[in-house]
Amino acid sequence: MLKRRCVCRKETIRQKNLKLCPHDELRPIFDTEDEIVLYRAFEPYYAEPTIPIEELELPTFLEKALKKRGISKFYPFQAEAIKELRKGKNAVITAPTGFGKTEAFVLPLLEKVSRGGKAIILYPTKALARDQETKIKYYAASIGLKAVRFDGDSGYEERRAVLGGRADVILSNPDMIDYHLRNTPAFRKVARDVVFLAIDELHIYTGLLGSNMYYLAKRLSRFSEFQIACASATIANPKDFAEELFERRFVHIHGEHRKALLHFIMRYTPSIYSSIKEIVRALAGKKVLVFGNSYKSVETTAWILNREGVRAAVHKSGLPKDVRLEVERAFREGKLKVVVATPTLELGIDIGDVDAVVSELVNYSTFLQRVGRAGRKGQESVGVLLLREEDSISTYYRSKPEDYFKDEAYGYAEKFNEEVMRYQLLSMCLEEPLRVEEVKEEWKSVIRWLLEKGLLVEFDSSLVASETAKEFMKHFNMRGIGENVKMIKDGRVIGERVLPIAIKELFPGSIIIHNGERLRCTSLDMRKKEAVLEEYTHGNEITDPLYVSLPRITKVEEVRPDGSAVYCSLEITISVFGYIERDLFSKEKKRTRYIDEVSYTFPTRGFLLASPFPQPMEYEDFYAGSFHALEHVLIEASNALTGGGSQQMGGISTPEGDIFVYDATLGGSGLSKLLFKRLDRAFEIAYEVLKSCECKRVDGCPRCTYSYQCGNNNQPLNRIGAMDAAKLFLKGVRRKVQAEKYEELADFRYFP
Repeated sequence: MLKRRCVCRKETIRQKNLKLCPHDELRPIFDTEDEIVLYRAFEPYYAEPTIPIEELELPTFLEKALKKRGISKFYPFQAEAIKELRKGKNAVITAPTGFGKTEAFVLPLLEKVSRGGKAIILYPTKALARDQETKIKYYAASIGLKAVRFDGDSGYEERRAVLGGRADVILSNPDMIDYHLRNTPAFRKVARDVVFLAIDELHIYTGLLGSNMYYLAKRLSRFSEFQIACASATIANPKDFAEELFERRFVHIHGEHRKALLHFIMRYTPSIYSSIKEIVRALAGKKVLVFGNSYKSVETTAWILNREGVRAAVHKSGLPKDVRLEVERAFREGKLKVVVATPTLELGIDIGDVDAVVSELVNYSTFLQRVGRAGRKGQESVGVLLLREEDSISTYYRSKPEDYFKDEAYGYAEKFNEEVMRYQLLSMCLEEPLRVEEVKEEWKSVIRWLLEKGLLVEFDSSLVASETAKEFMKHFNMRGIGENVKMIKDGRVIGERVLPIAIKELFPGSIIIHNGERLRCTSLDMRKKEAVLEEYTHGNEITDPLYVSLPRITKVEEVRPDGSAVYCSLEITISVFGYIERDLFSKEKKRTRYIDEVSYTFPTRGFLLASPFPQPMEYEDFYAGSFHALEHVLIEASNALTGGGSQQMGGISTPEGDIFVYDATLGGSGLSKLLFKRLDRAFEIAYEVLKSCECKRVDGCPRCTYSYQCGNNNQPLNRIGAMDAAKLFLKGVRRKVQAEKYEELADFRYFP
């Protein structure tokens, strides 16, 4: 726990914090027993546009439309984007929220469509398309074009306009385009006229959604040739990511702006939930947006706030549309002061003025995206980043806060996720026969599988979908190809959780919070994929699963040049055999329970690393504990390298020094590949975490070696051995990986 008196013993943590406080209005946030690690005031810069719109020589009516909306000048990045897109180049535009990325691509898009053809603008959510609809329709109408929103909420007339070819600009989402391209001949006819494709919020298209977006763009390009523009929050590799995702050349245009003073506060706390409660109360009367990184943390935070008398609403995907809209409306109008959200509200949905943003630890660019929700109208804003005391990467940033601003988020996607490819390649063949010469080398194994299953037939040097193909496609989802476990309470379905995550959350005896209600799972039927739940109102317990993971390598995809690691296709079997009950607030262990084992096997991708062996020491389970600890710290270090992806990865270590890190997503997300490519930096961070931890314990502590995701109750662990292994790796000591050992499930101990 945090010491109340700082190490110099001359002043308390609270006194030290208050010395950092720049003025009285922020005093309630600084007046705390949590440690304020860093305060920084980010001044406004390039807050106002400088280039008169006349310089761009836009169509007269479009120029008038802009001026009616109060836009008489452009930011330099907007002007540059318009010029590059006019040349026919593909462009990726990065800039902070609220600085006009939409105008930067929409204006040249409208110019091009006015000369003939159609455009599709893809938004990651229906809500974001709805939010932009009025503005884009206004711009389009000013030059005689018709823009139509085309999604699951569109009415009959809107659908008729699109499918009848009367819409010049189609505002939609990947799911809608995917469905109609595959199933609606009229839409395929529309697709032949597309000359411009715009993708808003490109940084969202990571992982599974990115894998599907790659194929959706490929499918569209079989019907027409089009130019692409992408808009994105700042990521480390926007140009490379766009080129990887769409396999064409891009120019990158970047705008660096801030409209108002931002007070950035990095706060280190023993309890995230207590800290959020304290901050929200300190800012009573202010509009506060709290971001959690997971469904579980958002539900738990909102439940605690409401229990403590603070009215807070949850905003997350999966909520009924009318509930989400009501939360947005109440927050926008100031009737609701606190919203706890998953990343759904990182996007540009209009929720009005926000005074402060509080966020769990994410990379700097994601934090900027989140905090961009505040201060959009030019008022000062507050952004609080919470570092959790019992978290290794938080501890790292506590000791090296300036590194936080250097570690960047990367766009990533696994293009050759075979689960995605089965559906996407079959979709191609349903839309139009796939010529044999179109088939990429990486697609061939999946094509063979589709032929063997009778879903494709070969005819006249082309691949044609069979009559059973549409039945196979019925349950396809662009955002989640895994099987779902239905959550059943009182005989009715109240929600779903996707596998493999579901098996670690909905095992018999587990306690969860769902839509503000605490529930306990009484049974899990993996054959029916159903979990039965009942109301649970006792105590403050939470549950952590005890489980074991078994890997099998099905194919080596890439070998690290030094031979110490391989990126590979894997088959992972997760078996939950018990759970630990803990106190929600203190995390104190209350009891351990064992259950009849439940298992799930799924294909994914990941890497196998052969770690150097540390110098032998006389500790029980020394090697097992050393490699187990190293596995934990490497995965946690990935938060600094992948944009907070540790919760979406799993790990396995063996006493023989082999460490697996894999995507906890059916077929793979590309996240572990990102870490595989940055192993040297991951080892640097891991070594620093292990060396600098104040605990100095052999087994380590939650600040260095422990993991909240560990299925073996963080046993055994050895910080000293892990530190020695990391040091040897950084010195260049390498051990050749033996992937062939894992072509079949091996019979030895695993430490997840």
